[in-house]
Amino acid sequence: MPNTASKRDQARREARVMRAHQTTPVVEQTATRRATTPTTRRTATGKRYQKRRGPLDMIRNFPVLSVIILLAIFGGVTLYAQQNKLGPFAPIPPKQAVCNLKTHVCNKAPLMTINTKKTYIATIHTAKGDIVIKLDAKDTPITVNSFVFLAQQHFFDGTYFWRVEKPGKPSVLDGQPSTLDLIQGGAVVKNGNDPKTVPGYTFKDEKFPGTYTPGTVAMANAGPNTNGNQFFINTGDNSSLPKSYTIFGTVTSGLDVAKQITAGDKMLSVTIKVQ
Repeated sequence: MPNTASKRDQARREARVMRAHQTTPVVEQTATRRATTPTTRRTATGKRYQKRRGPLDMIRNFPVLSVIILLAIFGGVTLYAQQNKLGPFAPIPPKQAVCNLKTHVCNKAPLMTINTKKTYIATIHTAKGDIVIKLDAKDTPITVNSFVFLAQQHFFDGTYFWRVEKPGKPSVLDGQPSTLDLIQGGAVVKNGNDPKTVPGYTFKDEKFPGTYTPGTVAMANAGPNTNGNQFFINTGDNSSLPKSYTIFGTVTSGLDVAKQITAGDKMLSVTIKVQ
């Protein structure tokens, strides 16, 4: 007959085994749930760490603060661009001066574009030959700048040498014997009486060296600070003239051509070379 104590011991062992098998699925299920929790993970050493939050989480959780931060960033970028004149705050380039060749009226005085450290050579092309002029950009930059501008705009193309003065010959101005020796050109009208709208602007006189010796080129005017498009070339010595006409260049070749010009001759064109 079996021993009762042995049966009880065996029953206890079986009960412990069953309990052990019953607790294993619970542990595994709990571990599985913890492993799949999105906010935590377990490192290689078994330590847990919190999942990092992104910008979208920040915006969702703190909408007011996020708006304030974005406005502050936008304001800072705008202020920087404004102070440094960048993007939409960049200055608008000034409108360039242009001339209407039908009316010979320019919309404004030209901007200063010449380089006073460089040499500008103007060549007046005529049917009788070329007259080459070295312009004095250093001493008379405003005058040279205007002359170069008008030449490059083709303003002078087809304009007239309307006045020719020879000593002892009747002057075109009053019919009396002239004491001058020069030719005056750049006129839109054949008799030199250009409309007051031509060339659309005037500029001031400038201080200049020298006098009106043969070959010097000077601006014609209707009084102080009324320079425009007309100029004259001294074909002889006119040193007696008052220094009221800005000398802005000297003929380097073609003075003999200038002496052959007669009233009504045209400038075919004026070209500019920069050295």
